Amino acid sequence: MATRAVSAPTARPARPARNFRLTVLILVGLVAGAYLAFGIATAKQTLGCDFQVYRAAADRFLAGLPLYDTSISSTGSCNLFYYPPSFVALVVPFALLGETFGNAAWIAFLVVCYVVGCALLPVRWEVKLAVFLAGAVSWPFIFGVRIGQVAPILYLLFAVGWRWLERWPAVTGFAVGLGVLVKLQPIVIVGWLVVRRMWSGLAGVVAAGIVAAGLAVVGLGAWIEMVNVLRNLDNAITAPTNVSLGAIAYQHGLPLEAASLLGILGILAVLALVVVCGLRASTEAGFLVAVVASQVVSPIIWTHYALILLLPVAWLLHRRQWWAAFIPVSQAWVLLPFMPIEIYPVGFYLALLAVPIVDWRERATKRSASRADALAPSPVGPS
Repeated sequence: MATRAVSAPTARPARPARNFRLTVLILVGLVAGAYLAFGIATAKQTLGCDFQVYRAAADRFLAGLPLYDTSISSTGSCNLFYYPPSFVALVVPFALLGETFGNAAWIAFLVVCYVVGCALLPVRWEVKLAVFLAGAVSWPFIFGVRIGQVAPILYLLFAVGWRWLERWPAVTGFAVGLGVLVKLQPIVIVGWLVVRRMWSGLAGVVAAGIVAAGLAVVGLGAWIEMVNVLRNLDNAITAPTNVSLGAIAYQHGLPLEAASLLGILGILAVLALVVVCGLRASTEAGFLVAVVASQVVSPIIWTHYALILLLPVAWLLHRRQWWAAFIPVSQAWVLLPFMPIEIYPVGFYLALLAVPIVDWRERATKRSASRADALAPSPVGPS
């Protein structure tokens, strides 16, 4: 009688190693929880200020009123809803809970997004843990969560996209498509999918659009209203908390027109880098460049956008580029009074340049090793 082959059991870490990991996880969780609790307790009037904007838009939608307040033309404070109209479908369940409970549930949701996003990173466990801790004690995470900003949602979606990038590109495309429905900037990653000719990924983007259309939350008119709101916004380059290239140049004394031109040239250069990486870089590196670029191409970049930098940092640390830890460490909340605001654009552009450079060196090393193997004389067997 034939016998079935029995597969070897999956190797598990030894008990001391498992206990060590569990201890480290508990300690890291306690530190992260303490930082978050203190951040929320000291938020004062900023607690949930972005969520209240989302909630007001959801309330207007439920009342049959326009989603957008076209009378507001400035940004920089919690006063303006200019997200895609599809985003309101996510906010409505939280809005129905009311101001206090809805805000608490929304904050919890953002924290879960961040935790799950870190868990899904396709890197070694110690890198995941280091990235989680560095992000959890950073100003972008603490400030973004306590005002209720959507960066942790995008972080989760991009982590999903990265994890299944090679195996199931359609999942990546679907996650990116959902990102576009939350915020417009991930459209840059859709452009990278086109350049890369990842047709299954683009099919995933289309599937996300079909899901949104199937919900039939809002009509075409709401999208036109959003475009009008964005078009009527004042030049945010003068906002003191804007960390875009043009805004930083303006803060350092460059005239408004010249700073605006510099910002436009910077955006064009970043888009060109996305195209080059789409054609020449590895799939992982190109995707991460597009992810960072999706935040940088906006003329308005707030400090909490830097949460997304944890993705390329994880990729670099996984390749033992330990200097990359400088990026999130420099944004730690405890260093906020001592660090200049310029650390944020430095972090963005450093990640944009480092990922393709490290990727090129890695692939060049592999090519050299392959050529050396091909030129090596074959061993002579016995006659």
